Amino acid sequence: LLSRLAFANVIPLSLFLLSYVAGPWCWSPLSEAYGLRPFFVLGSLGLTAFLGASAAAPNYGALLVLRFFSGFFGAVPMTNSGALTGDIWHAKERGTAMSFYSVATFAGPALGPIIGSFAAYRLSWHWAFIIPCLFSAVLCIAVLFFLPEIYPPVLISRLARQLRKETGDERIRSALELAEMKSRGTPRVQRFRAEAWRLLGTPIVMISTEPIVAAVAAFASCCYALIYLLFEGYPVIFSEVHHLGPGYSSLPFLSILVGAIISVPVTLWYQKLYLRDVKREGRHTPEQRLPPALAGGPMIVVSFLWLGWGGIVPTLSGVLQGVGSVLIFRSMQTYLIDAYERNAASALASNVVARSIAGALFPLFAPALFHRLGVQWGCTLLAGCMFLLVPVPFLFERY
Repeated sequence: LLSRLAFANVIPLSLFLLSYVAGPWCWSPLSEAYGLRPFFVLGSLGLTAFLGASAAAPNYGALLVLRFFSGFFGAVPMTNSGALTGDIWHAKERGTAMSFYSVATFAGPALGPIIGSFAAYRLSWHWAFIIPCLFSAVLCIAVLFFLPEIYPPVLISRLARQLRKETGDERIRSALELAEMKSRGTPRVQRFRAEAWRLLGTPIVMISTEPIVAAVAAFASCCYALIYLLFEGYPVIFSEVHHLGPGYSSLPFLSILVGAIISVPVTLWYQKLYLRDVKREGRHTPEQRLPPALAGGPMIVVSFLWLGWGGIVPTLSGVLQGVGSVLIFRSMQTYLIDAYERNAASALASNVVARSIAGALFPLFAPALFHRLGVQWGCTLLAGCMFLLVPVPFLFERY
């Protein structure tokens, strides 16, 4: 019975992450065709609405449906924020922006379980959704009023329309407009199929035919999945083994946040080295983004061995987990953006889909893993999984 209850508690989280699989296929290619702003607005509105509805869910089945759609709309920033930074900042400055963005992506997973567990324990489970709904509403207002359209092809299309209006010259067309005009000569059904494939098939093609995208997805997915596995692993480890009470067993997540914050000066220091190398060589390559990931992988391996076998302040193992995870994500995302600038959103979408599948599946077996193998050997197994992927950035840099 207890195992069934534990599994039922994990399902809403896994379903939320699984909806990240559907979201990127939709949001990233559509953003590349029609711009980033409309979908940031739609995503923030949808996320706020479904989080609020989750707080009023009448039963478990309704909660699962609402969690799925919360993740579907919440996937917009996860998918498109990397491309947004690529459009705003030049390649030489992009690493600094991605350093702060990477910390933000781990601040949520670190603070969420703490806020949610204390809210559910001290107030009621409804407040575990009301609090993020209020936070999402504030962000929604900020996006609505302060986020302009910055996607270059869409801005060029707007400029082309303005120039046609001012000059009367109908020959002035952007690349997006020319592609749309070219498709008008085909039958409507065929045109719809071609457009759907162009928009929705790009991430599938990239992860299937680009070894770089597939390898980065595998590496980042393992790191991401291990973070979400800890959502279910920490309560087992710190509640059942170290006997912390409800809510307090989630406080070790703060160590991951501390590690993410510590990673900022590390990544900014490397950014200076990167700019020095670019200035010396007179050019920049995507492979120059990889060194932080070379250190990040071994850090995560050590963090799990420390958590399982260290015995001395196991909570602090999360600091290494946070530092290593941010180094990997920051490095891999900037690497993909530099390598696939025009199709960065689709490359990142492929990455989001792969890691979301892994993130949805790993928490499902976390309680059984630690109950059957024990904390020590369970952490050893997880460390071994990460160890197998540590060579990935080394291979990128070498070949």
